[in-house]
Amino acid sequence: MKHKYTLPKKWIDKVSSFEEFANGGAQVTIRTKDGKVFEKILLSNSSAIIAMRGNDDLPFSIEDIAEIFQSDEDRNPKERDNWKFWDSWRP
Repeated sequence: MKHKYTLPKKWIDKVSSFEEFANGGAQVTIRTKDGKVFEKILLSNSSAIIAMRGNDDLPFSIEDIAEIFQSDEDRNPKERDNWKFWDSWRP
């Protein structure tokens, strides 16, 4: 499957060690180069951003990412389902 927002290798290497709350799914927080912080972002298989709570699309570009990390909430999210996915799951 081709994802709308695929992460570059440098970020894939970093997030591959993050804790998953579901098979292949990890919630993260992203800080952009302008200092804005975006929470409750869903990664798939450490390689793509596939959803973000409260957003119909990614509100920043992949090139603007300065840091990806996991907060305590990201490691053990209270809300684990009802994501609105951006990618089509059809082949």
